[in-house]
Amino acid sequence: MSGADTITDRPLTAKGRETRRRIVEAASDLMVERGVAAVSLDEVGRITSTSKSQMYHYFTGKDELVAAVVICVRDRILAFQGDLLVTVQSVDDLQGWADSIVAFQRRAPRWSGCPLGTLASELNGDSGTGHFDIHEAFDSWQLLLETSLVRLQASGGLRADADPERLATATLASLQGGLLMSKALQDETPLVVALGAAVDYLRTFAST
Repeated sequence: MSGADTITDRPLTAKGRETRRRIVEAASDLMVERGVAAVSLDEVGRITSTSKSQMYHYFTGKDELVAAVVICVRDRILAFQGDLLVTVQSVDDLQGWADSIVAFQRRAPRWSGCPLGTLASELNGDSGTGHFDIHEAFDSWQLLLETSLVRLQASGGLRADADPERLATATLASLQGGLLMSKALQDETPLVVALGAAVDYLRTFAST
């Protein structure tokens, strides 16, 4: 959490931590589905059976809840992506990573895009804590990709002249663009094509 001396910096009991986690999880689902502006603290309180006084015990206001939501969404993405990337042993294995992302999107009732991208589109221009945490979340996701590429390079699967940082940036940008277009068109094709192009580009740096 950015900033000092906030309510959520104070120690919580095990029950309090579980209540706060439940509130943040519910708020994350709502804000990703409907947008940050459309979700109020009162609504989150009703859905989680949390009184207004309890809500303000855990959060000073909506801005602090939004910051917690961004962190929650980041952690969900990093857990999912981390499980996929840990199995990558060669550049060709990245096709499996791409296929798993497409398969995950297909399982949803509709093409919902990237939850972090959805939050970022609303928080763009916001100078508050939520905006800061969006920046950190994308940095963390890019670093996860970069770390996998560094590992491949160290094992000899990626050429020594490859730049893992730039390749991670290009790959994540392709993924985000594909997710955005697939959400807008409700069609998997942009995501499949974008990820395919990203993996093909990465293959050009594979050691021969």
